[in-house]
Amino acid sequence: MNQPPKPPEHSNKADPLMPRWAKVAVVVFALLVMLGYASPDMRAVYVAAWAACF
Repeated sequence: MNQPPKPPEHSNKADPLMPRWAKVAVVVFALLVMLGYASPDMRAVYVAAWAACF
């Protein structure tokens, strides 16, 4: 009898949720935001942007 073909087996390594370049982009963006927030001028910009949302 013919058996149905088996689906390809996946390796034990799970597929990552985000590719490596996306993780790097998120980390760089977060560092830029934190560095900008540390400066008083950029802090005023962030507070103004947050206040504009309400």
